[in-house]
Amino acid sequence: MSNQELVNAGMKTMDETDQAIERTKKVVEQTIEVGTQTTVTLKGQTEQMGRIVNELDTIQFSIKKASQLVKEIGRQVATDKCIMLFLFLIVCGVIAIIIVKIVNPNNKSIRDIPGLAPPAPTARRLLYLNDGESFW
Repeated sequence: MSNQELVNAGMKTMDETDQAIERTKKVVEQTIEVGTQTTVTLKGQTEQMGRIVNELDTIQFSIKKASQLVKEIGRQVATDKCIMLFLFLIVCGVIAIIIVKIVNPNNKSIRDIPGLAPPAPTARRLLYLNDGESFW
């Protein structure tokens, strides 16, 4: 090879190298742009994740408060049911006593119920004196 051919081959290699360098510069620029876009996207997603975490904390607090309220309401309902049961039992007992007293008025083991009229035979006995004489 002559010197001219060597110079031409060297120039060609330099041109190819320059073109490769330009392509590499373009790839680096594109990589920087993609990196910048990725950074912006990651920053937005990080902020969004922070908001989601805050909302989850708020929701968790609300769920705890709701659980406490449900427990309290459950206790109140249970208390109300117990009170209603006792009232029902008391009413049933009073009704049973009234029925027994009406059916068997001579039963002395059950005291008279205040406000309830005494049975008829007891009222007639009040009209007699101790010795059996009539008050009239």
